[in-house]
Amino acid sequence: MQKKVVTVSPDTSIREAAKKMKDYRIGYLLVTNGESVKGCLTDRDLVIWLAGGKEPDTTRISSIMQTNVVSATPETDVFEASKLMARKKIRRLPVVDGGKLIGLVSISDLASVIEEEVDNFFHVEEAYQI
Repeated sequence: MQKKVVTVSPDTSIREAAKKMKDYRIGYLLVTNGESVKGCLTDRDLVIWLAGGKEPDTTRISSIMQTNVVSATPETDVFEASKLMARKKIRRLPVVDGGKLIGLVSISDLASVIEEEVDNFFHVEEAYQI
């Protein structure tokens, strides 16, 4: 889980959000109000919105953000998180504890952990071969 999550507030302008994505080289922002997750914004959301030719300085993130954010808790294990992400077809999963954002899990985070688990499993199996 990544503990340093780049966030924006709902009143952030489209231009500011796009700049933040560029500066941090990311394609996903969580929209928060304090420590509470209110929505998310992807680079795809921005591209689709910008294709409409609207004004990026006066439009706020709150008007285009996705508000139905799927999240996990710190107790969610790696395999449950990966199944949830696959079922919901999402690439990033915020981790929330008591309504407070504490981190973010991405597909690449899960892939490395699952790869390590699989490697460990096969090394144990090899140790018991006769």
